[in-house]
Amino acid sequence: MGAFDFLHTDANLDGWHGPVTSTIDWCELNYTTSYLIAEFINTLTNVPVIIMGLYGAWATIAAGTPRQYALVFIGLTLIGIGSFGFHCSLKWSWQLMDELPMIYVVSYAAYLVIDTLPGFKPRFGIWGPLLLIAWDIFVTVSYVMLPNPVYHQVAFALIMTSSILRSAQLIFRLPESLRAKLGRTLGGGVAVFVLGFAIWNADNYFCVYLRSTRAWLTAHGLGPLGHFTEGHGYWHLMTGYGSYRIFIACTQLCLAVKTSPTEWTYDEKLWFPVVRRVKPIARNAKPVVESQSDTDAPVNEKRKSKPGETTP
Repeated sequence: MGAFDFLHTDANLDGWHGPVTSTIDWCELNYTTSYLIAEFINTLTNVPVIIMGLYGAWATIAAGTPRQYALVFIGLTLIGIGSFGFHCSLKWSWQLMDELPMIYVVSYAAYLVIDTLPGFKPRFGIWGPLLLIAWDIFVTVSYVMLPNPVYHQVAFALIMTSSILRSAQLIFRLPESLRAKLGRTLGGGVAVFVLGFAIWNADNYFCVYLRSTRAWLTAHGLGPLGHFTEGHGYWHLMTGYGSYRIFIACTQLCLAVKTSPTEWTYDEKLWFPVVRRVKPIARNAKPVVESQSDTDAPVNEKRKSKPGETTP
């Protein structure tokens, strides 16, 4: 028995993709809108997520931001593509292509906010990436052998929470002005993400009532309005956008700690901000953190004057 077997009330409704082989079948009725798409709304709501990820990756590279920070946005696109295929087909293979990239992306994001040595020399050398790969392999193999959605969700939540807590810790090392800005961006992204999670769970637990509502709307010629009650679609849109904001905050945060709080910036008023450099790197510029033992020290916005040196 799976954790979401109570939703498998229409798993026998086959379409173009054949029988359902996924371990989860969501509240949206299968093949009611199109013979080619199992869950119509749950599938199409991944398109904006794919576009957000592509835009984030392109804009990050175009802005001259170090390319390792574009990878999280590419990961967001891959999650969207996997989710599109999963909800379109309800096949186990596509379910893995949806859920496993979620683990890989948040694991990589966690690595970025842990790797906070000054400059861009890896904090843990080759061992950091190797440990990251080993962790992803472990989760992949264990999930394939034990395909319980709850296991996947717990693993994802633990990594995501660890990343956010580490980001919050780093934010408190920054100057007040940047601290407040990053706090709003990160906090806003997390809030949107959590709200999407709440709507998704409400969609699961109130599925019977939601389906009755959609049936009533259809019977009264208002069937298209039922699409707006598909809670899992809101989960896609809100977690996609929340992730975009979180990734922007983490990019700015990492660059502020690794270089200088004043060297990079973004416009938080934009719906889709991009981290950009605001001044060139000076050849004799010193990192904001002097050594690995000092990686948890506050990051000063201005360097201290040397003895005998006058300040403007």
